[in-house]
Amino acid sequence: MMTLQEYLTPDPSLRGPRTCPEFMPDAPPSLTSREMSLHSAISVHGYTFIDGRKVWYESILERCCALLGRLRPDVAEVAEQPPAVTYVDDAGRERQHTFDFRFTQIVGTRWLMAVKPSALVAKSGIDRVVELVAEQISPSVADFVVLFTEKELSEVDLFNAEAVNMATRDAWPEDDAKLTSIIRKLKVDITIDDLVEKSGLGGYGYDAVVRAIDAGRLRLVEYQKLKLDAVVTRAAKRRS
Repeated sequence: MMTLQEYLTPDPSLRGPRTCPEFMPDAPPSLTSREMSLHSAISVHGYTFIDGRKVWYESILERCCALLGRLRPDVAEVAEQPPAVTYVDDAGRERQHTFDFRFTQIVGTRWLMAVKPSALVAKSGIDRVVELVAEQISPSVADFVVLFTEKELSEVDLFNAEAVNMATRDAWPEDDAKLTSIIRKLKVDITIDDLVEKSGLGGYGYDAVVRAIDAGRLRLVEYQKLKLDAVVTRAAKRRS
């Protein structure tokens, strides 16, 4: 049986809490077309960082959508609240709608994303708005217009979003720097497990790998869960 002294002894494999830096430089400005606020009485508002840029969200579902877009190897840019688009409704009236995100793929294809819980789709009428905009939008503005609900989330999506959430809770820049030096020398695809072993960071190495994927330094070779047997590769430089 474990003694009280053994129970209270700190686990040597766990690190102590980080101290807050005295100075934190501002991130590049958001790409949003309107002013965003952290204050809401009905939903969770906040921001995350994608490619070092602040990206706002107005619900947990929006945050999940943004993170999953960022994790896709074919997506070059995630921009929240792009400029409003104009469309004509079923009554012949001209209206405007601001979509939640614009995803731009590496090949240049642009997707406008309307994010809404499935329970609110019919009440809000967003499904019809998406249909009308998709029919009328100019190819110079976007190539595809889609509605994203929680029903579009797969087990892979949910697992990876949670992995990113956990790995980005705390900053470990020394871990990230060490892994980055290894990534720069990568010539072939490699499993997350092998990369963690190369890092010598133990369990903290997994979080460093996930942060590298989230930051765009690594990408998944195939669409799969961020487990130790997942294969990753050095990512091509993203467009600025």
